Parts: sequence; C-alpha cells; structure tokens
Amino acid sequence: MRKKKKSRAAPFAAGMICGGAAALITAAIGALLLSLLGASAGAAGAVAIAASAVGSFVCGRTAGIIRRRDGLKIGALCGALFFIPLLLLSLIFSTVGSFMLPIKALICFSFATVGGVAGVNKE
Repeated sequence: MRKKKKSRAAPFAAGMICGGAAALITAAIGALLLSLLGASAGAAGAVAIAASAVGSFVCGRTAGIIRRRDGLKIGALCGALFFIPLLLLSLIFSTVGSFMLPIKALICFSFATVGGVAGVNKE
C-alpha cells in the first residue's frame, strides 16, 4: 500500500479556517456583550484584540496538531499568515499608521507561536 502524500499547505489552510472561525465567534460574542451592556465604542478595541488573540492561538494550535512537529516554526508562520488579512484590511480602511497595528502583529505572532507549541505537545 502506498502512503498518500499530504500537502505542505494543508496544516496552514486548516489553521487559518479554524482560527478565522474562532476569531469571528469571539468578535460576535464580544459585540453581543457590548450591545447588551451598553458599552462605549472605545471598548470595541478590546474585543478586537481578544478576537485576534483567540483566532491566532486556534490557528497555531490546529496547524500544530495536524503537523505534529516543529511547533515554534509552524506557530510563527501561522501568526504571520493570520496577520496578513488584518494588514490588508488596515490598508483598505486607511488605518495602517495606527498605533495598534504593530501591537496586533505582536499578539498574532506570539499567540500563534504558543498555540503551535501547544498543538504539537497535545497528547
């Protein structure tokens, strides 16, 4: 029997899909809480940071579970890939010069790296 060869991009694609879904769910729950509590528009930034952190962690963890080795590298690459849509959206909405963009990049990179290590070490 021949072993099927897996694509090298499959862990990253699955991680991006799962991470995007987790970020979307987190943002939706945060928006619901903000609307129920009547919070100000300034609190939306905290929800965006939380959604980025949760989404990038899930992205790295999913890719680490699928790949099962090189957790730091897999997570770091997932963090960079997860940040690209945020950067593109910042270009579209003209917020590239924002102070929060490098912070979001650092959050995406670090949380995805931790998620990649956690995914590889999952038993």
